[in-house]
Amino acid sequence: MLRTWTDTHYKLDDSDWLYIAAHEEQGSVSLVCPGCARDGEGFSIHFTAAHTEMLESLIATLKGLKTRQKALSTYPEPERRVPAIR
Repeated sequence: MLRTWTDTHYKLDDSDWLYIAAHEEQGSVSLVCPGCARDGEGFSIHFTAAHTEMLESLIATLKGLKTRQKALSTYPEPERRVPAIR
């Protein structure tokens, strides 16, 4: 059978509805983003315990981004100085 490769990119919005579904009989869990909330463009990603380290790294990276964004938002804007006319 001929098989082709296709990479798919989904950008989640802050308002996207997500939930986790456990599949104990398969030893996996899924991150589910239902199509009913995305005009039929839903998806599900199955993870196993083998993915734990990568998912922890993903969470750490997201937390780091959040921390950096928060730090940047606390710095005041620099004042614009108009040169004095002499």
